[in-house]
Amino acid sequence: MKFVRYSAGGHASYGILDGDTVNEISGPPTGRYTETGASAPLSSVQLLAPIIPGDVYAMAVNFKSHTGGAPAPTQPEPFLKPASSICGPDSTITLPGNAGKVDEEGEMVVVIGRRMRNVSAEDALSYVLGYTIGHDISAREWQAGDTSWWRAKGADSFSPIGPFIETDYDPHKKNIVVTIDGEEVQNCNTDEMIFNTQECLSFISQTNTLEPGDIVFTGTSGVTSRLRAGDNLVTTIEGLGELRNTVSD
Repeated sequence: MKFVRYSAGGHASYGILDGDTVNEISGPPTGRYTETGASAPLSSVQLLAPIIPGDVYAMAVNFKSHTGGAPAPTQPEPFLKPASSICGPDSTITLPGNAGKVDEEGEMVVVIGRRMRNVSAEDALSYVLGYTIGHDISAREWQAGDTSWWRAKGADSFSPIGPFIETDYDPHKKNIVVTIDGEEVQNCNTDEMIFNTQECLSFISQTNTLEPGDIVFTGTSGVTSRLRAGDNLVTTIEGLGELRNTVSD
């Protein structure tokens, strides 16, 4: 099943995507909902971020190709991004004027479906609602110079997600391709992760409760590329469609 959040006539709703039709539901997919009976062509609505998260986690250095030659971490390394950085498909990534070099990172994102605390890796995926795509936008000079990554990874518009949440999905062995203006800049597979999805979720849950609707960016690969005003950034993940964003200053 594919869940979306969308705007039609200035009103934001949740829905189920069925081919080229969006069927409205009464509330977010993390709770009880019913189909309202209203529907609209996909072409007539604006897709928004498919969930409004509470907490936003992201995994640092979760691909060996992204270590820059340093030793791989011996345990997952999550960090927090502010929820205010979330935006949706086709939204604009705004480059702060004093940020310097800002890079793209295309990632698979996990959406939590039920409260998760102290859960084993073996059971972790049973707590997942579904999966979507995310852009973990990263201001490298701030990342290197600040004590924390609060703005380097969390400035407004630095966490686009979408276009939908796929519930019937196996996150393993999935290709991830990132392009800027049609030129491929990243190409990897989720099986290249140092810590797989369930290991990351379990690790977080040992100390922090994950609530329904919380999301986890699972990491990026290789050498990332600088974004400039006017760029068109697209990440495609096998089975999850594509997330498109434009860049402005």
